[in-house]
Amino acid sequence: MASNTFPCEDSMTASDTTVTNKNGAPEPGFDKTAQRILNLFFVLNSSPEPLTTEQIVLDSDLGYGSGNIDSDKRKFRRDREKLLERGITIKEVRAAGAQETEESAWTIDREHTFAAGGLITADDADILLDAIDQTLATGSAAFATPLADIRSKIAYLTGASTAEEPPARRLPAVAAVWSAFAERCALRFLYQNGHGEQKERTVCVYGMFEHEGVAYFCGLDNATDEIRTFRCDRIVRAWRPSKAYSIPADFNLNDRLFFEFDFADCKPVMATFSFAPQAQADMVSGLTRGRGELTHTEEGWTWTVGVRDLNAAASFCMEHAMDGMRPVAPDALKLAWNHLIERTVHEHARA
Repeated sequence: MASNTFPCEDSMTASDTTVTNKNGAPEPGFDKTAQRILNLFFVLNSSPEPLTTEQIVLDSDLGYGSGNIDSDKRKFRRDREKLLERGITIKEVRAAGAQETEESAWTIDREHTFAAGGLITADDADILLDAIDQTLATGSAAFATPLADIRSKIAYLTGASTAEEPPARRLPAVAAVWSAFAERCALRFLYQNGHGEQKERTVCVYGMFEHEGVAYFCGLDNATDEIRTFRCDRIVRAWRPSKAYSIPADFNLNDRLFFEFDFADCKPVMATFSFAPQAQADMVSGLTRGRGELTHTEEGWTWTVGVRDLNAAASFCMEHAMDGMRPVAPDALKLAWNHLIERTVHEHARA
């Protein structure tokens, strides 16, 4: 399988097709054709569904959309040929029973797209293959794509069989995020929140992780100028990464491991929870994951943390009520907690 990483705009170099400046002189460091081909590869590779010819050739962000659709279709055909020369196969997709005159759709032919091998010693190959196979077998969501690519290279170099290769969960959105993260280039994408609302965002990805089988990423969000966490499976569409960035030296991914109450498009409010005096320190520490401020007195434990969704925070507290967890402040959090109790009692009475 081909590698899903590639240069962002800021790292491209000039070749035979260049853009001229206002004086007619060529602009160095910019290859218009290469940029379009990279855009095409990235969008097709990250799209969860095949894209139609019209969606591609009318998209000016991709590098088409010139106003001459026949010319853009010819460019698209040449770009597919250029990608094929580099081992990336773009295949045509038609719905069952579609007529020959109906519009085509296009996607990456992953079965026939291969990457050239990299360098690795034979002594390490067997160990790495076993480690990767075990990781893929667990169904890793966040790192399946890069690990599967690495495994293909190792198998190619060593002549190892790929017949027993564990199936990788190749999720296009995860591949898009990983590519942006690996190249340290800002990712622009269309994101759908938990309420079904869609909004375009641009994020400098600082890290990726997974929780309960779902891949997440966090980074600097241009819309809020804050470090935010997003679900990969809520990305509707992604564009090729651009604008190189660097991760701050003081960033620690462990500080960003999320809770359910972290997901809402609003400013966080400080919420306080309490634990019973007899609660064990290791239990409280594990439950709070190092987030917020944790204090201990003779009366018990107190945890104060930023919360974006008070209803989700109340649900989280309810899940751990057997551990002696209770809401303390603000009043809106206690109100959400009481509503949960009332609803639970009501549903139990009906049953």
